[in-house]
Amino acid sequence: MPLMEAANGRRPHAQGRQQAASNEEPRHSRAQRFESSSDSLRSSRFVRRGQSSRWLIADAIDAASIEDLGNGEFLDTISGELLKSDWVRPPRPARCGWRLGDTVAVHSDGNTAHFSGTERCGSIWSCPVCSSVIRAERAREIGQAVEAHQKAGGSILFVTLTIRHDRSDSLKQSMDAVLGSWRKLLQGSAWVGSKTTSGMRDRYAVSGYIRSIEVTYGENNGFHPHVHSLWFTDRALSDTEVSAFGDELHTRWARFVEKATGKVPTRQHGVDVQRVDQDGQVLGKYLAKVHDECKSKTEKWGASAELARADVKRGRGDNYVPFELLDEDHEMPAAQRRRLWLEYYEGTKGRRCITWSRGLKDRFGIGETTDEEIIEDTEAAPVRYLADGRAYDALRRSDPELLALVLDSAAREQWSVVKAFLPGRELVAHIEDDDRSSFKP
Repeated sequence: MPLMEAANGRRPHAQGRQQAASNEEPRHSRAQRFESSSDSLRSSRFVRRGQSSRWLIADAIDAASIEDLGNGEFLDTISGELLKSDWVRPPRPARCGWRLGDTVAVHSDGNTAHFSGTERCGSIWSCPVCSSVIRAERAREIGQAVEAHQKAGGSILFVTLTIRHDRSDSLKQSMDAVLGSWRKLLQGSAWVGSKTTSGMRDRYAVSGYIRSIEVTYGENNGFHPHVHSLWFTDRALSDTEVSAFGDELHTRWARFVEKATGKVPTRQHGVDVQRVDQDGQVLGKYLAKVHDECKSKTEKWGASAELARADVKRGRGDNYVPFELLDEDHEMPAAQRRRLWLEYYEGTKGRRCITWSRGLKDRFGIGETTDEEIIEDTEAAPVRYLADGRAYDALRRSDPELLALVLDSAAREQWSVVKAFLPGRELVAHIEDDDRSSFKP
């Protein structure tokens, strides 16, 4: 069923929007691993991914402009391309989780569980499922670097850079301002020095940085992109030096931001500098609250998590993290949440979320991996169950929360529960990679 019937101008109904997996040509992920615990995180991610998909697909349909030329040919009036059908291809995050072949494999090792035979989008920004996998690995990398640098005698500062904003500022404009100001901050003689004078980099012994962009939304001031960053110094800075470092950063940051936005960030709100202690914890106010309250009490939430794990944060007061816009029980009207989610998707698309200064990963023996490679190279548990593809599609469309329940049950090897929700057949023997032709597309 096509996603758009251009010949008569009709828009497809909701079910039609979701059908297309078998006709698409999505990329194949070798393995998809999720958290195995039965808490609400996985369930929430699957439900949010379903909502995002519906909104992104509907937007792609609404934005398409296809003219029926007759004789089985169609014209994309925007690109001028001749088409053989009136299909509208949704963006990759909208297709995440779509089935690739006749069946979907369920993997389990008695502790973890995941699907294979479905598409993965690899979006750190706009996919609640892929983002959790990618950000967990990025946090691990950052934690490795923090620990190694501190063991070698170095120190680390946690720096947050913000801009003034209001609801009249689009996210795209604000993102351009933040990223452009960050680039300029690390250029010029004031930072790198000259033949006659030392720059900030050398005076404060900064030997590298890790930068992450985070976005929140406030009902009063709109989208608020800001920088969280770790600055690696090769010696411990005194309290006076830390204060002076923040003052100099603010002077430069405020100048670049004003040129980009016409608004000057204050010293109090524009630049915040905190020390990272020897346990990798941020000293000061930046202690994030995560979805799973029990975990937040027992697991360390350090600088690496604050920098990378935006996927498990929650907003405070009238401020929200973007994934919360996908929640059906959100107090904001659905039409407004959809508009904001689409703005968020467009404003972050194609941008780099987490970056390291040149040579910093090599220093700590951390390899260069793309977000897509993290998704593709996730270690897979054995295949234990082959699910009927049409039954999988039905759950994905109508009740994605049940897919999370299937994985929770598979992780506990409760195959009768798996079969009750997702018809298929249990496999007794482990299937090696070379023997999986029965369910590969």
